[in-house]
Amino acid sequence: MKKRLAVLLLIVCSLSVYAQEPTNNQEDDDLFAELDDLTIESDNEVIATFKSTRLLIGQSTERVKQRQLHFRISHVFGKIKGIDNFFGLDQINNMHISLEYGLTDFIQLGIARSNKPDKTYSNSIKISALRQRDGASPFPFALSYFGSLDIKTREYFPEARNKNFSGRLEYVNQLLISRKFNKDLSLQVSPTFVYRNLTETENDPNAIFSIAMGGRYLISRSISLNAEYYYTLPTFDTHDGSKNTLAVGMDIETGGHVFQLYFTNAFALHPGKFAINQSGDFFNRDINFGFSILREFSFSKKSK
Repeated sequence: MKKRLAVLLLIVCSLSVYAQEPTNNQEDDDLFAELDDLTIESDNEVIATFKSTRLLIGQSTERVKQRQLHFRISHVFGKIKGIDNFFGLDQINNMHISLEYGLTDFIQLGIARSNKPDKTYSNSIKISALRQRDGASPFPFALSYFGSLDIKTREYFPEARNKNFSGRLEYVNQLLISRKFNKDLSLQVSPTFVYRNLTETENDPNAIFSIAMGGRYLISRSISLNAEYYYTLPTFDTHDGSKNTLAVGMDIETGGHVFQLYFTNAFALHPGKFAINQSGDFFNRDINFGFSILREFSFSKKSK
């Protein structure tokens, strides 16, 4: 309100001065520049950094808006090797179903289920802590926190080292840091910490730290090219000859749906698995084809 009054007074004063005596062009330019400064919004959030809450298989800084629900179905097929299994399409390697709800405009809650490898349920939260802004009070990047508790429910083998419930739990913590450089290019880096109460072997570390890097490039209004890569620090390597996770693909937006098509060496789609080393080398044709379908539902009350 104060800014509006200041603008009004400045306009009135300038008109009275202009009516009394002529002014030169430089003074006019200075006046209008000052008006522009006063009317710039101080809270311009940069929007649509990514088309979805996922880059491809991993989280992005985008969050579900308040009172909106995102329903997502994802599939990953078998290895793209040979015609005998139709280049992997005969085999569904994993299915992932998730629901994400915007509790507030900066807190997102989610639940999910993956059938492989451990019949895993995931409970997650995403908190949008800082948002990229331009205008009079700019901020250069967006920062979100993502946390997930993964619960493995598959039946234990008789030789399992730990059959207690605690052995079924995995904890995922990520800081998601992104910047939209222009309308086409957005990049993100995500330090990721995974803690597993029970590992496959006694030699594997319980705690694993990795760095995720990714981005998207918009090639049309509704299509973007995306990529993401999870690099596990050597200190936390599982030492089983596995390779880091890589995914490349595209987003296709059609109204209330977002389709994601991708190629990846990840065999699992919950973060407790794909955020750590996988059992395939992307550059040795250990590649799976996958896709996701996202549908948005809004529970906001529309004013009549």
